[in-house]
Amino acid sequence: MFHSFQNSPRIHDSKMLTRDPLSPGCKREPSRSNPLLQSPSKHGKRSWETLIDSLALVGFTDALPNQKCVKSSIGKLPNYTVTEQVSFTDHPYELPPGEDDDPQLSPLSQPEAETEFERLLEKMKYMGESQVKQVLGSPTLSYSSKPLSHPLTNLSSPYHTTIALRINKTLHEFADNPKDLYNASRTLLTLTSVELVNELYCQLLKQTHRQSREHLAYWHVLATVIPFITPKGRVMSYLKAHLERYSEQKTSSGRFAGYCIKVLKRCLAFGKRLHHPCRLEIEATCGKPYLHSKPMSIPIHLPGGDYHVTGFDTVSSIAEVIRDVESQLGLRSCRWSGYTLFMDDPINPAVKVPINHSSKLCDVIAKWEGNVKPNNNQIPQVIGLTYQKFLHLTAQHDCVSQVEYKLSALQLHVQAMEGVHGMEMELATCLGAVMAQAVEGNGPDFLPTKPNNDTVKQLSDFVEKYIPPNIRDRCKDPNSKQQLIKDFAEIWSKFKDVSNQFLFQKYYSTLERWKYHKSTLFRGFIATLKTGLKLLFV
Repeated sequence: MFHSFQNSPRIHDSKMLTRDPLSPGCKREPSRSNPLLQSPSKHGKRSWETLIDSLALVGFTDALPNQKCVKSSIGKLPNYTVTEQVSFTDHPYELPPGEDDDPQLSPLSQPEAETEFERLLEKMKYMGESQVKQVLGSPTLSYSSKPLSHPLTNLSSPYHTTIALRINKTLHEFADNPKDLYNASRTLLTLTSVELVNELYCQLLKQTHRQSREHLAYWHVLATVIPFITPKGRVMSYLKAHLERYSEQKTSSGRFAGYCIKVLKRCLAFGKRLHHPCRLEIEATCGKPYLHSKPMSIPIHLPGGDYHVTGFDTVSSIAEVIRDVESQLGLRSCRWSGYTLFMDDPINPAVKVPINHSSKLCDVIAKWEGNVKPNNNQIPQVIGLTYQKFLHLTAQHDCVSQVEYKLSALQLHVQAMEGVHGMEMELATCLGAVMAQAVEGNGPDFLPTKPNNDTVKQLSDFVEKYIPPNIRDRCKDPNSKQQLIKDFAEIWSKFKDVSNQFLFQKYYSTLERWKYHKSTLFRGFIATLKTGLKLLFV
């Protein structure tokens, strides 16, 4: 039968396996080229047993259909024919797959529960509530101030055993110095093996259970590592039961347990974190994150100098932050308005970089902190986030709200002041006067026949504030400067007592009808090579 597995391309078709090659009427000699198909070895292990062990080692058994083999009564050799479909739980070496099992840790590769800690966890699965309380009082599951002499779980290699003891040493060192959570968490989050992650959680669950006095340091570590790595199998079930049990207590530990439950649910629903924790996240975890639904907050800058403070947690994505900003500012969805979230480039803060909506905000902050250029000041550097337009959707122009008109006009004005738009002097003067009325209100009274020195100086300051530098540079002589101030004041006076909503809409609509709208200027220089070839560098 196993010979037919190898020669037949349709190994998953159960109809092809119903005929036993060793039954009467089917004379077939075992293959001599394959020792696994020959007669039992001298150690007493039959060939079919050796084949099953070999297939299990290479992981081939996962590809075979879930079929149960029943011994045939024909012949002296063990003849097996396929009779029915069964689940993996019928295999004596397999454990029932749980909802949180990792596919990398298949039931055939899971070590048996040999340690006292694992045996107690297995017993509690089949006990009543009163019996579980007795087991939870065991010293094996309770807090201990002494380091471990052996791991709490059965590990597959001596190397993993050494790592498990180092994990315990790191936890005890952090408990003695709770201020070093940033470095401790980065050390623990380097674990990639499933059994080592389970070992880490077993140690944390042990140290947070039945403490002689309240040690919040271990709860800090537990709340920090949950968004990055989660246990599998019975350890995950025990983690959920442990958090539910402690969340009913009205203590700091109980509140941290409730916070961990919320983080765990969001982590399982929206995915794990990909980077190490950021410093803002560590500060929030060491404080009292359970007092707020979103324990962290950050200002998001808007065009024109305003900003909006939004809250987030350790699993919040950029898409969630954008939705919060849109709902609080009264904006449409970013797919229709063309707005998105930008961050300051870590090397050049003047450059704005758009952020992927699927990324976690804490991951973005952590990567920015790792790449930011250090400064000489002792002030800690904080990432700058800006919410602005990146697409001009002409088809959605009729649906633009007043808030979008204001933000778009302010953003276009900032770009015009940076020299991005190469507009004419007349258009720049008109738009500058409109923006001055919208931001400053009614301007000073200016009489061209009897100019006042104070009024002229005040208007000169407004010209520098609202007219782009490349336009002002064209007026170098005093007469042209006075003419520019005069034109600016006249246009400003025409928009006296006009509402800001109309002015922002007028600014945006005027610039949108400009023939060079959506175009951008870049500073560059031309280099001439020895061959006469000229190159333009931007």
